[in-house]
Amino acid sequence: MSHVRLKPSKEFKIDFHPSELDSSNVPEESKKYSQEYLSSNKLAEHENFDIMIMLESKVIYGYDYIYQNKKLILPEVDPITIFFSNAVMSYGRLQHYKIKLLEESSKAGETGKNLDLNLSGDFFQPAINCIINLQASLESFANRVIPEDYLFIDKTGNKIFPTVSYKLYNVVPKIKLIDFKQAKNKKHNKSIDKLIQLRNDIIHLKPAEKTNTGYKGTYREILDFDFIRAFNAVQSYINFYQENLVSECPCGNDYFFDKFKSE
Repeated sequence: MSHVRLKPSKEFKIDFHPSELDSSNVPEESKKYSQEYLSSNKLAEHENFDIMIMLESKVIYGYDYIYQNKKLILPEVDPITIFFSNAVMSYGRLQHYKIKLLEESSKAGETGKNLDLNLSGDFFQPAINCIINLQASLESFANRVIPEDYLFIDKTGNKIFPTVSYKLYNVVPKIKLIDFKQAKNKKHNKSIDKLIQLRNDIIHLKPAEKTNTGYKGTYREILDFDFIRAFNAVQSYINFYQENLVSECPCGNDYFFDKFKSE
């Protein structure tokens, strides 16, 4: 899977070139206000305004940040694309480390083979990162779609604390007036459900009480997890409601996280 194209949180197209703007038409009061902002340590929200970055064909939203007494302007990247990109980059070497773990581990009844915990760490660390970030991209998307004042109630009118699944399958379709779960993408539901369940098991991990090896169930599920199907399911869900929000970069290059020994 090629790396994901990061996108701004908000953008809109413009039908003119920034060079066409005439600063002489800016009111003096606005120029004074702008100068005061630039020379102060106040952030934009303290003045109750947003920062927009004008490019050749569009405007994107940004934010300011004070670094070494200098005010910098940074683009606000859509966190959904960051989460999904993190998951993709965590997956990059995952199959390599999975095969290495399984092929270099001892067979039942075999003795004399060295035990290396790093074989497990090399696989499970990026695997867990991948699962958590992939689920976070879904939850972040749902939270953005659902208004802050949305009232979550059950059929009897009582307030409820919604799960991620409830938001994805019940609330988002009502707001968007179209249902992913009932559309042609229905095949992805099991993968999304499994992803959410496995992420919850990891985040709220506690040892099983039946045996002393209390974490083997979760480890086995991670080893068996179909990451490619999960990627396809999450991307399909998000893009179903917001076209091409999650898309591969056309450059076709692969970028991934790996471990390196410091020199």
